[in-house]
Amino acid sequence: MQAARSDKSATLFKVTLALLLYFITSTLVIRFTTDGHSHATIWPGNGIILALLLNRGLTLRKRVLCLTFLTDILAKSIVWSWTPWFIASAFLNVTEIALVAALARFYTSHGKPFASARTVLNFTLIAGIAIPFAISIPGAFVSGTAHNSSFWLSFWEWFFSTSFGLLIFTPMCTSLFGGRFVHDLTENGSYPAWKIGVVLLCQAALSVLVFSQSTYPLLFIPAETLIISSLLIGEVGANLSFMIITVAGLVFTIDGKGPISLVHTNHFGREVLLQIYLFILMLTERPVSSILMSKRALIKRLTAREQMLALALINATDSILSFDRDWICRWAGGASLSLLGVANENLPLQRLSNILATDNREVLTLMETFFSADQYSAILEIAAPHMPGTTIELNFRKFFDAGTVAGAIVTIHDVTRRKLKEDDIARQSESDPMTGLLNRAGFQKRINALINAAHADFSLAYIDADHFKDINDHYGHEAGDTVLKTLAARISHQTRESDIVSRFGGDEFVLVITKNQKDAAATLERIVRAVHDEPIALDTGETIHISISCGVAPYSEGVSVESLLRQADSALYEAKKAGRNRACEISPVIVSPQVTIA
Repeated sequence: MQAARSDKSATLFKVTLALLLYFITSTLVIRFTTDGHSHATIWPGNGIILALLLNRGLTLRKRVLCLTFLTDILAKSIVWSWTPWFIASAFLNVTEIALVAALARFYTSHGKPFASARTVLNFTLIAGIAIPFAISIPGAFVSGTAHNSSFWLSFWEWFFSTSFGLLIFTPMCTSLFGGRFVHDLTENGSYPAWKIGVVLLCQAALSVLVFSQSTYPLLFIPAETLIISSLLIGEVGANLSFMIITVAGLVFTIDGKGPISLVHTNHFGREVLLQIYLFILMLTERPVSSILMSKRALIKRLTAREQMLALALINATDSILSFDRDWICRWAGGASLSLLGVANENLPLQRLSNILATDNREVLTLMETFFSADQYSAILEIAAPHMPGTTIELNFRKFFDAGTVAGAIVTIHDVTRRKLKEDDIARQSESDPMTGLLNRAGFQKRINALINAAHADFSLAYIDADHFKDINDHYGHEAGDTVLKTLAARISHQTRESDIVSRFGGDEFVLVITKNQKDAAATLERIVRAVHDEPIALDTGETIHISISCGVAPYSEGVSVESLLRQADSALYEAKKAGRNRACEISPVIVSPQVTIA
């Protein structure tokens, strides 16, 4: 309730202030710029009321327009004798304000009438040209009839006066009624308020100096100083500067002084020339202010985005680096210290290969071909340069400038956990879950790699537990599992890391011994003795003795894995026929076409 009352009081204050300003400015311009037989040289009142209507918090628009109509008539009646033409003139002023306000949705951005260069341009076209031009036609008829003057002279008087009033006073008063006048005046951040005041005072001093003398045509000076004001103090400051020039020009021109008095014409002609001069001056300054506003808005957005990016990168787990086409780092952010061992501030001007501290062939090849290739992105995984056991992923993406590839953005991410998980999944898919040995898939992968290596020299052994079915039948499957695990451990214990130990299923084991045939036979004899000599303890407390039979076949170039398995299986059969608990060899096998098992 208290807030609602406060808002209502603020609205009434703004309405009262706007109507008071309308009355004061209208009375002054009628008194000092007209003689009762012509239109005012400038009409600021319409801009003041329009600024009030553009305030989003205002809900009394129709009442404000009605009160403006009455205030307009009152101001004219105080200065000059009342005439019915005052009603028509006031009606046209109110109509102009209402039309521009109604079209506000076409040139405002989220309720902000002057938020960008585009909205300023639209406002200039609508409130500075289109609507004043349309209203000036009936306005010229009213003024021409009331003052018995030329239609076209009255038209241009009306057009320039209302156009200037809207363009000069609306932006400034919008900030005033929105409670943001000081903020809008100082928003560019170039100068504090007191320095802005100094700039405006200098503008006033130069304007008075130019328009108070009638010797030299120095009208170019206000134009230059207005551009400087736009550069230094922004849009609202430029509007204040233009208002200062306008007031100074009006005061001295009406008094018959100033550079315009050098033109030999009457009082009315000097006012028309002043209006034309001010209009050209505005057309010169307005684009500059619009461009500056657009640039400053862009800088603000970029600054805000940079701050958001910096904030996001403070706790980022990734590192982001920007490189030019020579792979020289230009910018770095994120977790570079933890991922690369180098702080962000030390990365710029370093080459990618130096940052990664690697001569990895994949990295060097990508650096050579990335910018010339059609690919837009690429991904590599390498070991972290400063942390063994850590895997990092490099995600490369091109970025463009004016349609041309300007460089690359590299995102670096720690993928060690993912890599370990992938490796674990791969191991599980290639491992026997009971014994931990390789399964058929794992065996095939390892044996294919061994055969593809140059100068492969190995023997393949087929191993089978003797009377394993009797163990399962007598002691149970749990005892059988214990036996298989023990067998796997004893076989692995007698082999080297380069050997391949696998379980094909049941009690069948396949062993690849990367030694010559004689050494392979000795290895198998040790395995047979190790299995037979030491009993296996079961969970029930019992112990059992087991033995194994082995068949071994040496590898010869061109022999397929399937042929080796068949030959080793035949040798295994011979070992069982010979009484088991032994390893049997075969003679060199006949070479058959090689078939690599995928």
